[in-house]
Amino acid sequence: MLGGFCARSGERVIDRFRTQKTGALLAYLAYHPERRHSREELGDLLWPDVQPEGMRQRLSQGLVSLRPLLESGDDEKGRILLADRATVGLSSDGITSDVAAFRAAMEAAETPPGKVAQVALEKALSLYTGALLPGYYEDWVLTERQCLLDLYLRGLRRLSSALEQAEEFERALLYTRLALEAEPFAEESHRDVIRLLAACGQKSAALRQAREMERILAEDTGEPPSATTRALVEQIRRSEIPAAAASSPASRLNNNLPVSLTRFFGRESEIAHMESLIRDGGTRLVTITGGGGGGKTRLAVETTGKLIEHFHGAVLFLPLVEMNGISIAQTALADLLSIPASASPLEEIIKAFGTRPFLLVLDNAEHLVTEVAHFVSGLLPRCPALTILVTSRQRLGLAGEREIPIPALSIPTGNTLTYLMDVDSVRLFVDRAQAIKPTFQVTDQNAAAIAALCARLEGIPLAIELCAAWSQTLTPQQMLQNLNLRFDLLVSRRADIPPRHRTLRAALEYSYLMLPADLQRFFVRLSVFRGGWILGAAEAVWEDLLTDRPPFAALTVLDELRERSLISSDENAPTDDEGGMRYRMLETLREFATEQRTMALEAIIGQRHAAYFLSRAEEAQTQETGPPHGAWLARLEADHDNFRAALAWFLEQRLPEQGLRLAVALTPFWEVRGYINEGLDWLRRFLANDLPRQDAPVSPMIRAKALNALAHLSSEYDFEAAAAAAGEALDFWRTANDPRGAAASLVILGIVADFQANDVQAQSYLEEGLRLAREAQDRPIIVSALLNLGGIAMNQEQWQDAWALTAESLALLRVQGRPKRIADALNNLGLIARYQKNFAEARKLLLENLGIRREASNPTGTAIALLNLATVNRLEGRLSEARSSISEATLLASDVGNRRVLAHCVKELGHLACAEQEYPTGLRLLALSETLRKALGMSFRPADPEEIDRDTILLQAKLGSAEVGVAWSAADDLSPEEAVMEAMRLAHLT
Repeated sequence: MLGGFCARSGERVIDRFRTQKTGALLAYLAYHPERRHSREELGDLLWPDVQPEGMRQRLSQGLVSLRPLLESGDDEKGRILLADRATVGLSSDGITSDVAAFRAAMEAAETPPGKVAQVALEKALSLYTGALLPGYYEDWVLTERQCLLDLYLRGLRRLSSALEQAEEFERALLYTRLALEAEPFAEESHRDVIRLLAACGQKSAALRQAREMERILAEDTGEPPSATTRALVEQIRRSEIPAAAASSPASRLNNNLPVSLTRFFGRESEIAHMESLIRDGGTRLVTITGGGGGGKTRLAVETTGKLIEHFHGAVLFLPLVEMNGISIAQTALADLLSIPASASPLEEIIKAFGTRPFLLVLDNAEHLVTEVAHFVSGLLPRCPALTILVTSRQRLGLAGEREIPIPALSIPTGNTLTYLMDVDSVRLFVDRAQAIKPTFQVTDQNAAAIAALCARLEGIPLAIELCAAWSQTLTPQQMLQNLNLRFDLLVSRRADIPPRHRTLRAALEYSYLMLPADLQRFFVRLSVFRGGWILGAAEAVWEDLLTDRPPFAALTVLDELRERSLISSDENAPTDDEGGMRYRMLETLREFATEQRTMALEAIIGQRHAAYFLSRAEEAQTQETGPPHGAWLARLEADHDNFRAALAWFLEQRLPEQGLRLAVALTPFWEVRGYINEGLDWLRRFLANDLPRQDAPVSPMIRAKALNALAHLSSEYDFEAAAAAAGEALDFWRTANDPRGAAASLVILGIVADFQANDVQAQSYLEEGLRLAREAQDRPIIVSALLNLGGIAMNQEQWQDAWALTAESLALLRVQGRPKRIADALNNLGLIARYQKNFAEARKLLLENLGIRREASNPTGTAIALLNLATVNRLEGRLSEARSSISEATLLASDVGNRRVLAHCVKELGHLACAEQEYPTGLRLLALSETLRKALGMSFRPADPEEIDRDTILLQAKLGSAEVGVAWSAADDLSPEEAVMEAMRLAHLT
């Protein structure tokens, strides 16, 4: 109940109630678990303004909703919530609370003064994690909230006083600051902080605290500080209170570096690099840059710890985050160096550094970049042995500065236990979870959830630590489920965390609010991109903001955002220009930026983003030929998430024509890269009759092109749908007297008929398509028709015609430079050579085909190439090579969901098992391949259906006709999905 309200029962977390009054009811019962309360008392307490009958009814409703939350199983009913007609209470044996634990610990700490009492009191105070029941304002809550706060404050002052008497001034100051944070308007707490700062030798800081106190009291009460406080401040100003900790600067420097209370993970290469730069390379200015919560301060502390010996203990750590000007920073630095107050502290600081080696750490300089840069540029030339390490969200921009961008922690790509414990983000998560819940472990049950959590949190240390803090109340799986509300989940109640880091949202807001207004606008617009963008894309979305800006304005803006660690750049990513740059934004930052968008801006940038990626896809469609083809595929892959976002925007805006244009343009990419099911889904959604708005109808030509695209993708395995779509498109093309469109539809119809072993119909479609394509001078369709006519000739074992037609198509393709179709032709020529038992030629052709498929990252084409190579290897007796090829082919076909190719793979696995004399396995695999073939309505041509007959005879001889018949019947009883699963199991691929 301290700092928030929730209950936990086993693994269940209860933090949502039917009404807030229901939550208040549970809180009151849990706050007083030692007694039963009358129903009248509870009614008066919670619903004082309601009539008695209504009051009783609301109490009953609250109890009814609470019981299943508190007592989930039948064995728990009546054990936790105790209620009868007159009274209500909670079982004291079944309830514990943080309030009770805090009170008990504070009572236990009431021992005679001494170290034992101090330790007990420190432990008790750590249990107070915030005000009682924040968000609840019932009278009893307000009263008890103040009582607990008073108890906490008394404990803080008692502990601080004991530490001050023991002359542990810095520790005493820590607890006094906690008291001030809990009660910021308490003059007594301000006075304690001022006195202890002076005792620590920080006169300037004490006087700054006095000025801050005056401001706060003036705003709160309009009164000046008391006479006692004014007298203390005057004594400090006149240096009448000696610094009890006064000593030489060197003796204090060893204690200046913040003490790390938690373990540190990762960053080994960054630390080693900085050590090398400073220790061996003579670099005197290093700036660690990164976004909020990325761990810059901790990295600086760890690196400095490695360098203390090198600087003989002369290390100073100066946090700048609370300072609003460089003059304050100079005064604070003078305090650290024990320099007396001076009119020109900079000159005194330079004298103090002198020629002795020093390392100065300036932490969190981003809000003072210009001033810090000026300060540093004045120090370094005059202090020849001084080295400065800066942490900032952007570099200082000085000559000789070495920037060390801090990357995210490594995130997992697998979820085995051994692997996970070597991943930095997981190690950090587990360590921080164990700090909250010592029994926390990575197990087989939670490993996948932890891996997914760290990946979703993108390796951001602050996000991981905030998430791990829920380990006492949420399982990793529950955390993962709640990450869609990540900014609400990732909140800390720890008092020792700076306000800007207590929530992930606060860390991001801090970065965002520091941006100039124009950079804020650009940053927000970048949130429209998914998975990254190139310069041209940014310019398209920002077009109206760039009209009055100088040339290269977009490039300048991107560089400024990169310098502030809000975006990153990757020069190795595929872009439009050789050596161009691609930019990215962490998904966490993108979500935050998205929240800053207005509805008007949403419409503007959504339209521009979608229009840009439509033009990009249509441009890529014209690049299908020539050497750039492979590069364009990589670029389309890089922007696949952007294309998806554009398609979704067209769908949401009910603009099917633009959506269909984009889907048609992406169809070749979807086919090559194996996104066939996704492509089909988009095409079907945009072709739906109820989608168009009255002001946005679909032109018949665009619809016909989309139908051809739908038919082309469906022809892989849904022959009926492919034929229907191509037939509808063909009707339009004939009516419109468009030979090019008709040729495309006819070729698809021919391919479908070929797959269904209808040679006469296939040849008729393809020959008409070839004639119309020649008439339209459409070379891609001419080649496709020739290639498929060659396939029909191959099916009919007309080897000479098959070779001639396929070779002609290959010659045209090599001139056109169309890698995918070249690979198709090579594949068919390889098959023809194989059927003529010219295995050496077949191998050469198929290997060239495989190389093209792999280079284009074409999983379906790669699977087909490997399948055919496996057959050649088997026929040549290279059984181990055949096993390797067919296993990879089967897995690829399964991954992309290409059932037609998968059926061929299962058949080849059966033949291979027979060749390996694994007859029972071969029998079952061949039977399963027949199940798949019949379900798809396809033929195994040109893959030798005679081989099934040959191996069936072999199996009958080895196993008996009865067993063969039983296997065939058993396979017939399976669905295609079950047949695939069984085949994968038999092939040891699952």
